[in-house]
Amino acid sequence: MIYLKQYLFQHKGKVLLTVLLLLGQVVGTLLIPALLAELVDQGILAGNISVIWNTGVKMLTVTGLATAAAAWGSWATSDLSAAFGREIRLKVVQKSQALAIQQFDQIGISSMITRTTSDIANLERTIGMVFQMIVPAPLIVIVSIIMTVRAHAAMALIQFLFMGLLLGLAAFVLKRSEALSRTVQVRLDRINQVVREAVTGVRVIRAFGNEDYEEQRAGSAYRDYADTMIRLNRLFAIVNPIVWLMMGALMALILGVGGGLVLSQAMALGQISAVSEYSMMTMAYLIMAASVMTTLPKASSCLSRLNELLELRPAVNDGGLVTAAAPAKTEPVLVFDHVTFAYEGAEEPVISDLSFSLSSGQTTAVIGSTGSGKSTLADLILRLHDLQTGQIRLHGTALPEYPQQALRDHISCVPQKAFLFSGTLAENLRMGQKDASEDQLWKALRIAQAEDFVRQLPQGLNAPVAQGGTNFSGGQRQRLAIARALVKEADIFIFDDSFSALDGRTDAALRQALRAQLTRPAKLIIAQRISTIRDADQILVLDQGRLAGCGTHEQLMQSCPAYREIAASQSQRKEA
Repeated sequence: MIYLKQYLFQHKGKVLLTVLLLLGQVVGTLLIPALLAELVDQGILAGNISVIWNTGVKMLTVTGLATAAAAWGSWATSDLSAAFGREIRLKVVQKSQALAIQQFDQIGISSMITRTTSDIANLERTIGMVFQMIVPAPLIVIVSIIMTVRAHAAMALIQFLFMGLLLGLAAFVLKRSEALSRTVQVRLDRINQVVREAVTGVRVIRAFGNEDYEEQRAGSAYRDYADTMIRLNRLFAIVNPIVWLMMGALMALILGVGGGLVLSQAMALGQISAVSEYSMMTMAYLIMAASVMTTLPKASSCLSRLNELLELRPAVNDGGLVTAAAPAKTEPVLVFDHVTFAYEGAEEPVISDLSFSLSSGQTTAVIGSTGSGKSTLADLILRLHDLQTGQIRLHGTALPEYPQQALRDHISCVPQKAFLFSGTLAENLRMGQKDASEDQLWKALRIAQAEDFVRQLPQGLNAPVAQGGTNFSGGQRQRLAIARALVKEADIFIFDDSFSALDGRTDAALRQALRAQLTRPAKLIIAQRISTIRDADQILVLDQGRLAGCGTHEQLMQSCPAYREIAASQSQRKEA
């Protein structure tokens, strides 16, 4: 709620204009019944042609002005709600980039998509309807009652009676629908999750012949959503017939009581017309307001979900070091000093008392069994997580003292999953350095052993890239991801198992090009194959998060049983 209040306060000028336009529409609408009474009593019944013409012109003028105010007010309302949607979406995207990876995973991609699309769209619609249907309602009700009392107090009592019945019905529906509306959004999260998995995992599903199971899983999610929506719609379905019954009963009662008052000369005939118009107008606006109010529980649920996300404090916060006062570059470039890290809720740390350093021009490799904490090292260097104990220092300064953007300016990383964004090859390659020239792009592609196949593409660097890079093979995506990292100028290059999809010949050529061309920065290579890392200056062997050995390939073959075991298993695999 606080973000909605802040937005409305920041745009109070727009809000005031919108309210004034809507009130102008209301004033015009309220004048019509009064003019109608004048037309009937002083014009038609009196046979006064002049009054008929004058009143008719007034009615047309007021109608035209009210229509113009309504059109302008509708535009202003749409602009206000759309601008809110734009700003809140921007805040959601900014928050998603600020959250720690673990926090993002806890929320879930499907829920994040639902909040960014469905939840915000619901809020946009509700804001527009509130301004157009709820804001004018109090003025309509107050003026209608005053004008009705001026005609006859009995008519006002009839209005009060039916307004009370309508508001009681609305309160009943609101109370019953609130819990259901919250459940609907949760069910929608589940549908998004199931559909997303079915679409992105279609190859796996077909490979295992699992279509029937996925259809059943999707059907279950759809049924849960449909059942909740049916219960909600059944609740709302009782409103329309009851409301129309109340409208008919109100009109019949007004005409019956009003007819008796006219016969007793307590009211004029034109006043009955005006009172009936005021009564219908009041009920119509109350019905519209009530119909909007039935959407408020859902909007409130959407707003609560967005507030929950936007008020979530990032687990990793920027440090106090001013970017302009960055420390001087010292050796070693990066130091792990007795680092221990455990994921939230884990029984054992994934990294335990780990110490090593990276120096400029040096290639450091990390190898170990699955789950030994290799990829976690890359996440810790990028400060995607914060440590429990120990310290990581970049150029002698602890990582938490850097602003996150300044820290990552020093690092270029090839993630374990070679993900490409939709667009062109050039746009993907320039992610780390927006002003990189084409010569720099081609140089990076040459080092990454990707130049040949890119030159064969009809559009070269401007070749289109599908979402996720699915129009390239796994090896091509991996080489393009490496080239993207190489375009960026950095002090540390991290290759997180980024040679796994390459054949032995390409792997060797790429490593040779890295040694020849990437001489100044420190390089950290995380790999599964010993053939990829045997030429490294130092090799770290991880075993269940602990450092089991450190040295060159030859040194480790003599002194580290865990390394010899990995080498032996890979040799047997080759022989087999």
